[in-house]
Amino acid sequence: MRYVRNMGVVADGNQKIWHPVGFDRRWNDVKTTKFDNLRPAWDRKRAELSKNPELYERFLDRIKRKQAVDTGIIERMYDLKRGVTETLIEEGFADSYLQHGDSNIDPGLLMHYLTDNFEALNYVFGFVKDDIELSVFYIRGLHELITRHQETTEAVDILGRMGQTPLLKGAFKELPNNPVRNGVVYEYCPPEHVQTEMDNLIRIFHEELRNTHPLIKSAFLHHAFVQIHPFQDGNGRLARLLASFVLIKDNLFPFSLDRDERTAYIDALEMADAGKYQGLVDIFSGNQIKSIEQALNLETIAKTGFDSVLDRLSKKVVSKDNAIAEANGRILDNMHSIFAAMQKDVGHYGGNIKAKLETVNIHVDFSTKDEGHYFSSQIAHYAKRHEYYFNSSLPRCWVRMRMYFNDAHHYQLVLSLHHYGYDNSALAIGAFIEKDGKQGVATHGNELPTPLDVPPLVFSSETGVDRLSESILQQIDTVITSALAYITEELM
Repeated sequence: MRYVRNMGVVADGNQKIWHPVGFDRRWNDVKTTKFDNLRPAWDRKRAELSKNPELYERFLDRIKRKQAVDTGIIERMYDLKRGVTETLIEEGFADSYLQHGDSNIDPGLLMHYLTDNFEALNYVFGFVKDDIELSVFYIRGLHELITRHQETTEAVDILGRMGQTPLLKGAFKELPNNPVRNGVVYEYCPPEHVQTEMDNLIRIFHEELRNTHPLIKSAFLHHAFVQIHPFQDGNGRLARLLASFVLIKDNLFPFSLDRDERTAYIDALEMADAGKYQGLVDIFSGNQIKSIEQALNLETIAKTGFDSVLDRLSKKVVSKDNAIAEANGRILDNMHSIFAAMQKDVGHYGGNIKAKLETVNIHVDFSTKDEGHYFSSQIAHYAKRHEYYFNSSLPRCWVRMRMYFNDAHHYQLVLSLHHYGYDNSALAIGAFIEKDGKQGVATHGNELPTPLDVPPLVFSSETGVDRLSESILQQIDTVITSALAYITEELM
């Protein structure tokens, strides 16, 4: 991490003491439920994407470019305006996209940094493809790659003066590199113990983490590596690459953080220093969920040839009793089971509201059929706001809570269970609220719904309701709480 380095000077104030690396069994107590509920959808989508490798490679290249850009921004190596950041991620790294003031460093050096980061990530992908085991030798080589065009690093000398010092590339640090943050010195592994600690970390990784959940495994490797801080600089960039190694090896995505997540990320690392690991794993989980959701929205069929599309259509039309039809039937049955749980929870909340607000008329109704494509435009609007595709041709269900406060204030809150993306590999629970028409008469599609800023709950369409019940209840609680807050503001 690129913070002010401390080369032997201990500032006044508290000091966080380094401890030898070890795998704390409390890592195994963290929850990965949201990721686990969505993972099967990605496995199905990945099998489909394997038939269209060019589309998948373009998608991966975009994620790689985002990681290459953001990892340096997080480390404060450079800054980039958001507009040009998106252009570089979408189009590729070329200084011709830059205008004066887009970055705080020379455009040529910026391109070198971005390319080094990108090629280092490609190196990780190649390493995984060749099925080579993680080693200290490999980590040192990776450090050389990411620092290829970085000649110096900031440091504080023994007199407390800030300056630049030559950067050791691919070699472990020779002086302490303890950062000072908010008056606190964070002491990392002393230089004389780095080799032993790195050897021990690799041993733990191979021997003790063999059957560990990939999110926990990657988060642990990242956190332990940062605590050792074996190199003079580049440790944060390298930690994220090592985390990516674990995730890519498990057919997941590189670990890429947005600049807006920097504070939460650092806070989570500091909580992990204190043995509280859930926050860090949540960040890893959220990162993978975001990438999976993007992948689920890839329109794979539109990029395939005529013969391929016709073959898929033939299988669906002619072979009605084949495995695809059976899978679709299971998904529909599961969807109805999930919706039954939603009905029960919404009805429970409706009863609580009625008991508290006796003068308010509450009416809950629902549908498990596409009756006149009710709420299609509202769901599509919600999906667009949350950047995913809603396929209105696939089955969906909705439950509606109508609330009549007085003659002038009628509302309907709708929670929709529908497919997420172009196919049926994932489901989403989304919601919107809108003004109702006359009492008992709904307005369908005449006005855009009011956004509640509650993102969808997304999960595999084959995840059973037992595993989802807690997440469903939490989503409904968030939605109804947000709806009541909105109505409260309206009535003021």
